[in-house]
Amino acid sequence: MTTKKKSQARKLTGKQIAVMREMYMKYTPLSEIANTFNVVRSTVNWHINSNGWQGERKLAENEIFNSFTDAKKTDFVKMTQAAVEIMSRSLGHLATRHEPPSINEATRASDILKTLDNILRLDEGTPTDIVENQDKPLTNKELKKKIAADPFANLEEDDEEASKH
Repeated sequence: MTTKKKSQARKLTGKQIAVMREMYMKYTPLSEIANTFNVVRSTVNWHINSNGWQGERKLAENEIFNSFTDAKKTDFVKMTQAAVEIMSRSLGHLATRHEPPSINEATRASDILKTLDNILRLDEGTPTDIVENQDKPLTNKELKKKIAADPFANLEEDDEEASKH
């Protein structure tokens, strides 16, 4: 008998199958697993498919990726807290120093407050300008309301009527 026929006829023990599973979960190449147990590669594939090892390995991958995501979230929270602390100290220094802030400093302080407001609104679940600024067409009612609120709308109509005459 050839080695292939021997390997097909040979039965694997429960311990060997458990070791095969561990090797598969550690991403050992299938051909290496097959050589280790002196079986053909299709035998390894059969165990992977019939015992659901592929699904288990996918779940393990997802858990690893989720832990990376959680670590990134933690890092983001730490960075945000540090940035808020820096902004708070900067604004406090700006407010208590003797000379008034420059236009540039005042503009930057205003931008900081706007950003903090947007973050707080997102945390509270209320819409911000990021969410509200969607390019959607105005309805007739909205358009009439905007035109009625425009103080120069009547002047433009008067100019158009004057140019007709």
